[in-house]
Amino acid sequence: MVGKMPLKRPKRVAHLIQKEISAILQKRIKNPQMGFVTITEVKVTDDLQHAKVYFTVYGSDEEKVTTEKLLRKMTPFIRYHIGQRIRLRYTPEIVFYYDETIERAARIEELINRIHREKDNAEENRERRKEDN
Repeated sequence: MVGKMPLKRPKRVAHLIQKEISAILQKRIKNPQMGFVTITEVKVTDDLQHAKVYFTVYGSDEEKVTTEKLLRKMTPFIRYHIGQRIRLRYTPEIVFYYDETIERAARIEELINRIHREKDNAEENRERRKEDN
């Protein structure tokens, strides 16, 4: 029995959508309320009907919330321009999701660093006790 071949087209389309959304945000949308947005990943369903667009925002929590609202509000505009730039039978429905991966990675790194500091402090305390005895 032959296994399913992985579909390359959805990945190619996802990459194109990511590139085009980034260009649209840079060149077409001039809203001072929008923070510095990075499109981190796009996942497209196998039938190319739906696209999940993951983004991050450099800035405060307030800027993140404002930017997320603006992206959701501008979704039809962005989808229209993607339809103009990428020739597909149907332009995928786009849904924006805030990508917390970077924040999670930073938090994990912070915890690891704290563990290392505590371990180093414990070793220093043991050495001091040995010297005192």
